[in-house]
Amino acid sequence: MDSISDFDRLTLIKAIVHLINNEFLLLAKDFQKLGFLSEDQDLELLVNPLKEVLGDSLGKEVGNFNFKEITDKFSQLMYDYPFRVPSRFALIIRAVVSQEGLALRLDPEFKIVKIAYPYIAKKLLTDNSDEIVDILLEVIFDKNGRIQIDKLESLFNILFKDSVDINADLIPVANASLKLFAGEKGSEVRKNLLLSLIKNDKIELKDAEKLFTLLKETFSPMKLAKNAVKKIISPV
Repeated sequence: MDSISDFDRLTLIKAIVHLINNEFLLLAKDFQKLGFLSEDQDLELLVNPLKEVLGDSLGKEVGNFNFKEITDKFSQLMYDYPFRVPSRFALIIRAVVSQEGLALRLDPEFKIVKIAYPYIAKKLLTDNSDEIVDILLEVIFDKNGRIQIDKLESLFNILFKDSVDINADLIPVANASLKLFAGEKGSEVRKNLLLSLIKNDKIELKDAEKLFTLLKETFSPMKLAKNAVKKIISPV
C-alpha cells in the first residue's frame, strides 16, 4: 500500500488534461513535477517521443485509454530517455495495472479512464479551489484566452452522459459556476469571454451563440424538472 500527496493528485489531474489536449510539453513538465524526470532535463527533447508513445493512446474517445498498454510502451521509452519511476508511484502503478487486468477479465470492454475521467470532469466543474480553477481555465480557454466551446461541451457530456441523478450533478456545477464568476478569478473569466467575441477587430457572435446554446441545453429548467419528477417516480 502507498499514498500520494495533494500536490501529486493535482499534478496527475493536470497530466490527464494535458494528455487529452495533446499538450506534450506541458505533459513533460507534469512528469518533471512528479519526479519522473530530473529538474535539469531538457523537456523540449521529450515532446516528440511522448507524442509517439502517448499520442494515439486515447484514440477518438477518452475512454479508449488502456493503462497496461501505455505502461508497456512507457517502459520502452524509459530505456531510451532519462525517465525514472519514483518509489511512491511504483506500488500504485503496479496496483492499477493489476486492478485493470482483473476488470478486463470480468468485462473485456472495461476502460479505466472512462471510469476515472467523469470524476476529473466533476472535480474541474465543481471545485472552486484556486488550483482546480486554474486547471479548468486551462481546459476551456486556449493560449490566446479564447473560449474552447468543444472542450467545455466535452466536460459536460462526460459528466452527465451516464449520470443516475442529473440534478445532483447539475446543481453543484451551477453553484460552482456562480461562485467562479463572483470570485477572484471572475474578472479573468469575463475578460476571456469578451475576448472570444472579438476576432480581427470585429465582434463575432458565433462562439457566444454556441456557448449560450450549450448552457441553455445543459441547465434547462425543463430538463431539471423532468429529472426531478423521474427521481420521485423511480427513487431507486
